[in-house]
Amino acid sequence: MKKLIVISIVFAAMIGCSLWEIFFTTSVYTDIYDGLTEVQQSMDRHEDVFNEETVALTKKAVGIWEKNKEILFCFGNHNVLRMVDEKLESLKAMVNINYTDDAKVNVCISLSLIEAIRNDTVPNLTNMF
Repeated sequence: MKKLIVISIVFAAMIGCSLWEIFFTTSVYTDIYDGLTEVQQSMDRHEDVFNEETVALTKKAVGIWEKNKEILFCFGNHNVLRMVDEKLESLKAMVNINYTDDAKVNVCISLSLIEAIRNDTVPNLTNMF
C-alpha cells in the first residue's frame, strides 16, 4: 500500500510539473508574440524611420525573451530557440540603428517562429502523433 501512495504522489508531482511547464511557456510565448505584434504595428505606422515608441516596444518584447530564455531553453528545441534568440537580438540592433527593411523582415520571421513554438508547446493530437 505504501508503494501505491508513493507512486501516486510521484505521478501527481510529474503531472503538476508538466502542467506548470505548459502554462508557463505558453504565457511567455504569448507575451513575446503580443509584444512583437505591437512592434510590427508601430513599424507599419512609421514606415521610413523608427520613433521612440518602436524602440521602446522592441526593448520590451526582447526584454521578455531575455528574462525568460534560460528557462525556455530547458523546455524547448535548442535549434529553434537559438534562431529566435538570434532574430530578436538582431531586431533590437536593427531598430536601434534604424535599419528599417531588415528589421521588418526580422519581426515577421520572429512572429512566425514564436507562433510555431507556441503551437508545438500545447499538446494536441497533431503534435503528439
